[in-house]
Amino acid sequence: MKQVSSATYARAGMARRSGRGMSMLIHGRPYYIMPEGVVRLFSDKSAEVVNEVGEQEGTAWLSPVLGRRKRDLTVLIQDRLFVVTVRDMQGLIAGGREKVPVREYAGHSGHSSNA
Repeated sequence: MKQVSSATYARAGMARRSGRGMSMLIHGRPYYIMPEGVVRLFSDKSAEVVNEVGEQEGTAWLSPVLGRRKRDLTVLIQDRLFVVTVRDMQGLIAGGREKVPVREYAGHSGHSSNA
């Protein structure tokens, strides 16, 4: 018997450009990465994720942080992980895309099969 694991993602909301920053509507709640946060992300640093009144709700980073290849924008809000692909994020920031999907990381699902 062999255990097979795979990460699953569920659609959680949409991200849009907000000035030079980024806004995300996740499960009906708005969150923002301010313009200075977007600059930090592309400098291999993390950025604050804030709510509509400017209070920090979470942290965002480009994953992998220390690797050469950045594949995803990862956002941690209240112990939940959300993902936007870097390609989608760059399209938003450059103005080429109006909105992109935000997906929630749902962990690993495994099932057994005969080996």
